[in-house]
Amino acid sequence: MNTKTNFAWPVTAINATIHKHLIDKTESIKGLLEGKKIIIFGAGIRGCFLLHILEQFGFSNIAFCDSNSEKHGQLINRYDIVSLDKALQLYSPKIFLVSPENSGSMNQQLIAAGLTEGIDWISFDISLYDTYVEDYLRPATDHMLVFGDCAFSHVSLADAVTDSLGKMMKSQFGEDRCKILAMHGIGQQADYHILRALLDSGEKPLLLLLLVMEVLTPKAHLMPRTQHPALIKKLVDVTENPRDDFREYAKIAEERFNRFQVESFASFNANDNEQNEKLFMKMNYLFKIREETEGVVFLKNTIRMLNDAGIPIVLYIPPVNYMQGEKFFGAGFKDRYMDNFAKLYGFLNSERLEYNVADASFLLTDSEFAAANTIDETSNYEGRKKLLKFIEENRQVKRLFG
Repeated sequence: MNTKTNFAWPVTAINATIHKHLIDKTESIKGLLEGKKIIIFGAGIRGCFLLHILEQFGFSNIAFCDSNSEKHGQLINRYDIVSLDKALQLYSPKIFLVSPENSGSMNQQLIAAGLTEGIDWISFDISLYDTYVEDYLRPATDHMLVFGDCAFSHVSLADAVTDSLGKMMKSQFGEDRCKILAMHGIGQQADYHILRALLDSGEKPLLLLLLVMEVLTPKAHLMPRTQHPALIKKLVDVTENPRDDFREYAKIAEERFNRFQVESFASFNANDNEQNEKLFMKMNYLFKIREETEGVVFLKNTIRMLNDAGIPIVLYIPPVNYMQGEKFFGAGFKDRYMDNFAKLYGFLNSERLEYNVADASFLLTDSEFAAANTIDETSNYEGRKKLLKFIEENRQVKRLFG
């Protein structure tokens, strides 16, 4: 029996800005979608997010098209994936919705096919990079600077309140006193160069809150999701007199992105989902940490730079869904997880680096993550409220905001 592969991504959380954009855009064009075959161009993670929103609006007459021939003839849940040529032949009347992020190539293919934007196809593209650059350039004084990833920017797909932790922090501490630079998966070397460029520009935060997780993963700095070459290039371009090694890192990020293209999950076979999740948790939390790993090296460089500048640093350890971890790896999961951090602190202490730690590793219950089976650090609204209080009560943060 020939069983089709389901290429649906097992997503439980979404960037809050993208979530609002998808809902607002769908609301504005829903009349245009009525009575047509809706073809989502892009059968990846962003396409799956768009599918989720369309289903919430009650649409089900949906298909996917994708440029990857390996996906043709397969499925996203119950929806077919076809080539663009086949989609043009099979469906009428139809409208293409271009999934957000990196949509330039898809837009060009639709134009080349003689289709008209706004009538035959609608782009859902949105640039998170522009928002990041805007905050990077935003003047700030007497403030807390926050570096992190999706822990600060994502919300649960099941949330009724869709304020990200980053937005909640700005509301709590004041936007003028809380500058947050968060991008999904961004690596420690990127944070180092971005922070140094800010210090070179004269910005001097009173405190840096730095999310630390990439250091646990030996190959994280090589994965496509951690590179963000377009963002790094934008930052170099808008920085006055950027250092040569910042320019060089922009080239490295692009080379890595182009050279090493892999999916985050090893397989999309539904029968392999649990094994994929187990592999993800092992890769991100349980590899034995090594001092020569790029993330550790640049974390040291970051702390040393801040120590020299007299700026306190708090290493923020986000929550881990240890309930899932214990399901996959047994009761010893917590000990193995904490052993890596003990080694990390040993690496830092051996060089007499000064830092503080805000460890929220085991703060949340399974009902406070984006979903009970969440395998990363994303939380739902109840979880984010608890995390906001935890950050607010940190000794260094209280000293700053009193």
